Amino acid sequence: MDKPKVGMVIGASGVTGTPLAEQLAHAGWKIYGVSRRAPQLRGGPFAQFHHVAVDLTDGAATHRALAACADVTHLFHCANDAQADTRLKMIGNTLDAIEAVAPNFANINLLQGTKYYGSYLGPFKTPAKETDPRIPGGDFYYSEEDLVTGRQQGKRWTWTGVRPQAVCGYAAGNPVNLATVLAIYGSIVRELGQPFGFPSTEACFNALIQVVDAELLARGAIYVSTTPECGNRAFNVGNGDMFRWKYMWPALARYFGLELAGPQAYSLREFLSDKQPLWESMTRKYGLKAFPFERTPEWAQGAFSPPNSRLGCEYDFISDTIRVRQAGFAECLDSEQMFLGMFDRFRAEKLIP
Repeated sequence: MDKPKVGMVIGASGVTGTPLAEQLAHAGWKIYGVSRRAPQLRGGPFAQFHHVAVDLTDGAATHRALAACADVTHLFHCANDAQADTRLKMIGNTLDAIEAVAPNFANINLLQGTKYYGSYLGPFKTPAKETDPRIPGGDFYYSEEDLVTGRQQGKRWTWTGVRPQAVCGYAAGNPVNLATVLAIYGSIVRELGQPFGFPSTEACFNALIQVVDAELLARGAIYVSTTPECGNRAFNVGNGDMFRWKYMWPALARYFGLELAGPQAYSLREFLSDKQPLWESMTRKYGLKAFPFERTPEWAQGAFSPPNSRLGCEYDFISDTIRVRQAGFAECLDSEQMFLGMFDRFRAEKLIP
């Protein structure tokens, strides 16, 4: 009989951590969710979910908080921070605490991403492969991976990594990602009575891009962390298709009932920068849930240098996903259907009108 699996999701209130906790719950796992505030999971009460509130940058506090989690078998590290040193502290302190108390600890899964390949620095080798050499000056995720691989040497536990493209999903209380920002953009444009213009350049309109549904990503992370053959390797994970905004944009325009328009002179960041009063008015008018609109302009830019941004890359943004498929995880999802399905969910949950 298999030993029971007990997951600990670090960063359980985020757009990747919340779906991961939900997918673990769906699969029957016992779950600890570590975050400063309790995540809001779908599907009723928390049941097997145990929230642990702790500042992981505090080593002593982390040891105290995780001392009662001796049954953990799998760590899923989804937490993020703008400072590399902070990310290192969180991972190091978590491993210190879990290794000290959890005899059946089997795997830590690191949430990485295409920034591993220098995607935010400018044009990069595509499709990016897990075997590609690291990018000089692109130390995003490298130090965390080095910390974990160094700690893992000679241990019974393994590490795995997932490297998604643009993650799309919804986490109540922490919802800022590509899908929600596009839904808000479409709703504002409709409120203003304007055409559905593409808020970026012609080059971006025509470049290839990939995205991933947060729930599919969660299932991929669970799969690789529980499959022995996947141990001590990283995997690109995506929906399985790729597209150009040029051909995706008409479907999104139809969803919002808007006249289609092509590339515009403004970026998404510029468009959103003065729209908070309008959004607050729309929130009252349509009875919408509160949304941290003030975060959207900076999120839309991300770590990219203009004219590139999260919705403004003037180069192909794609990864090779053969490795995870050959390992046995073959789930896929049509990205157009993903966007439209998420927009339906956002409307049902009163995130957009």
